[in-house]
Amino acid sequence: MQKPTIYFLAGLGFDKRIFSNLVLEDVNIKFLEWLEPELNENFDNYIKRISNQISSTEKSIILAGHSFGGIVVQKISKLITAEKVIIISSIKSKKEMSLPLKLFRYLPLYKMFNQKLILKSFPFWAGAFGYNSEKGRNLFIQMISGCSNNYFKWAMDKIVHFQGGDNINNLFHIHGTNDRTFPIKRIKNPIPIIDGSHFMVYSKGEEVSEVINNIIKK
Repeated sequence: MQKPTIYFLAGLGFDKRIFSNLVLEDVNIKFLEWLEPELNENFDNYIKRISNQISSTEKSIILAGHSFGGIVVQKISKLITAEKVIIISSIKSKKEMSLPLKLFRYLPLYKMFNQKLILKSFPFWAGAFGYNSEKGRNLFIQMISGCSNNYFKWAMDKIVHFQGGDNINNLFHIHGTNDRTFPIKRIKNPIPIIDGSHFMVYSKGEEVSEVINNIIKK
């Protein structure tokens, strides 16, 4: 029997290294890569471009995304037939957004975000948001350093204006109880990871792996 293929997409500013602590069974693992947004590119066009990384010959596909990657794989699932969609530390609709993100729709301070500001402020909020190990902090800095300001601003705009609310079959939502980016109290029907932060796909890789392996077997 052919193993399913799971395609992972990291969150905003991250890359496949955030999934490096996952240990998965009976599945082929591939990674989607972020593309540089074109000038004034709309979300639908970007989704089409990134979905081109998925092989048309795959018979059994699982889409999995972390944070903003979770938003994107939900949209990809409208173009690509997937047996399951797994989102980690993400949101399914604007109802699950934190209050600051909702306010950004009307007070667009997010347009000031850039790579330099994120890296400079990181030491002040790293611990509170789950970046507790030196290895994890160094990885965050390395990943963020590889992204352009054009990508940051484009992606933040798409997160802030995300509507969601689509009915996606076989969607599984894994979420940490200590996620301060998207507080779990706003999340509908999550599979909770106790004390999991927004960075838990890396910092609690063993626990997240167990949940994903159970989902794959269903």
